Amino acid sequence: MAIIVEGRLLGLIFLIIITLAILFFMQRAYNGKIPQLRRLPAVDVIPEILGRCVEMGRPAWYLLGSVDFTITIQLTATIAAFQTLAYTARLAAKLGAKFFVPANYGLAYTMAYDIVENAFRAEDKLDNFDPTETVMYLPAGPDRMYIINHMWEDQVAGVFMLGSWYHEAVIYSEVAAREGAVMLGATDTTHNIPFLVAICDYSLIGEELYALGAYVSQDPTQSSSLAGQDIAKYIAIAFIIVGVILATAGVSLASMFKW
Repeated sequence: MAIIVEGRLLGLIFLIIITLAILFFMQRAYNGKIPQLRRLPAVDVIPEILGRCVEMGRPAWYLLGSVDFTITIQLTATIAAFQTLAYTARLAAKLGAKFFVPANYGLAYTMAYDIVENAFRAEDKLDNFDPTETVMYLPAGPDRMYIINHMWEDQVAGVFMLGSWYHEAVIYSEVAAREGAVMLGATDTTHNIPFLVAICDYSLIGEELYALGAYVSQDPTQSSSLAGQDIAKYIAIAFIIVGVILATAGVSLASMFKW
């Protein structure tokens, strides 16, 4: 059995380049030089939505989607959603917005509770944090009817839908839209991106969710990972351009990349 399979060497080289790029940026980040990420419009949308809720005297809801930590494909989006939650909760406390965060998974509830409580404490607004209602555990399944009913009753004015979303995204966003709530939606589940883009007032597509979490948290590891992946994208774009030029010129690419 060959150590390097024919036709896989180029992919291996590309993987090594990406890994080295990420490690390079991580080393710089831990020395105090965190990569500068592009400021996404969503960073300014968050205080806009919370400010609207304060003016109208109506609550803002932060929905986390599917947060089962035992499912790998949900983990990255959930972490990014928690990073943005810390930023959003602190702004909500600062502006005096009514804030509500439901969670349908035990560990997610514990993490959300600590994040939101610490955010209110940091702004010296712990009196506005209701230990029984601001962050609430709702069992998966019944949580849907609770959220739908209370969106109507509370006349929610702002909804943040960040995380790994499935069919619930359509249910909640439709109800929020009927209530006239301004929504920010973000997910990395490709089959639900179109629905959030269509219904939400503002949306983040795919890995923009990770970029937002990294930007607001200034986490050196995540920022470095994104910077390293950007290097990989530039290399991939360069390969595409060169490949198009060679193919147009009639050069056979199959023989060039057998290795």
